[in-house]
Amino acid sequence: MIAPEALSLDDKIVVRRRLQDLASWQEAWRVQEKYLNQQIAAIAGSTKETDLKKKGAEKETDLQKGAELVSLLNRLELQQVKIPLEISPQIIEAVGYGKLRRHLVKQFVQLSKEERLLWLNNFLFIMTSDLRRLNDKIARIRSYRSFGQKRNFLLGGISGMGKTTYLDWYASNYIPQVELERNYVPVIKIDAPEGTSPKPVFQRILRACGKGYFERDTEEKLISKIVTCFQACGVEVLIIDEVEHIKYHNVRRRVLEISNLTHHVPIICASCEPHKWIGDDSEIAGRWNDYFRLERYTGARLQQLLAYINLLLPFPQDSFVRDMSKKNATSAVKGSGGGTVAFIQKVTKGKLGNIMLLVREASTTAIEDNLACLDEVLLQQKWNNIQEKPAKKEQFNREHSENLIEKEEE
Repeated sequence: MIAPEALSLDDKIVVRRRLQDLASWQEAWRVQEKYLNQQIAAIAGSTKETDLKKKGAEKETDLQKGAELVSLLNRLELQQVKIPLEISPQIIEAVGYGKLRRHLVKQFVQLSKEERLLWLNNFLFIMTSDLRRLNDKIARIRSYRSFGQKRNFLLGGISGMGKTTYLDWYASNYIPQVELERNYVPVIKIDAPEGTSPKPVFQRILRACGKGYFERDTEEKLISKIVTCFQACGVEVLIIDEVEHIKYHNVRRRVLEISNLTHHVPIICASCEPHKWIGDDSEIAGRWNDYFRLERYTGARLQQLLAYINLLLPFPQDSFVRDMSKKNATSAVKGSGGGTVAFIQKVTKGKLGNIMLLVREASTTAIEDNLACLDEVLLQQKWNNIQEKPAKKEQFNREHSENLIEKEEE
């Protein structure tokens, strides 16, 4: 399994070549989105009472496929930035911040409005320094398998710090492949369900493998299916997001059992405070004894992040820094606009997801209105709009899931 790629931001980057890639990935995503929506609609339609010919087991399998397709639909959105831009402090320092910014601005001013709007897709997911360290950590853990070792770890950070976005992007690079004799599923990602029984956890793992199950299946039968599927499907990593939803001891022990029974498959458990999931279970603590945490962007960390983001903004003037004559990003950060940075820290609480959303929304308006940069007035306006704006896509996906669950219960 080859690790997912990232494109380093340096003075060799060609903006129009990058735009060609973004356009290609966006078109591929639209085709996939349309196809998956059609499949979901067909499954929802086939479970209506008018479909009397289909047997109960077949209907059950269809519903399982529908639920997994909804999860896949959410994840694939990040394939619009299949190879994200990576902002490396070392490269920026070596090239020189001002030189790199001038190199990019020279290309930005030649772009049409439509091209600059497409460029904003880069902000769907950027490989920050923190995410690079996380990405490298997962690569190291996967490499342990070749030595016959297995290492699980916990991933923490407050909500909005990019845990799920990163994990979705990572998993979206390993979409299951249907082969002649098996489904090849190198990476499995599920959201942990709540409840007193481990069966929903087992069922979600099996669905991610492309395998069906029956409601009458016992816990032992389900876990046997998982062990067999992991071996047959070539599973290399299991990711359990929102693991704090697993509150009951017997369910935690079943997750431990999966770790014990599967062959060298590391399990990454992510949540806001994943160490709380361990509780006082020394055996689980001993197995998940590695911890990585994504911290807020506040103070100097936020100033540096915004200075890096400024490099990518397709505007002729600078948005977050006053003095761009410095040699590198560290120096440029010292010239950051205090008022704007303080405002962004206050409203976003230093959460990466909020910061990126605000930058994308404000940049879209600035491009449409032919503005030269982002200023605090525009950022304030867009933040107010974001606070009032309904999450239409999330609502759409939630309704799909709820409809499928209701039909399954019927």
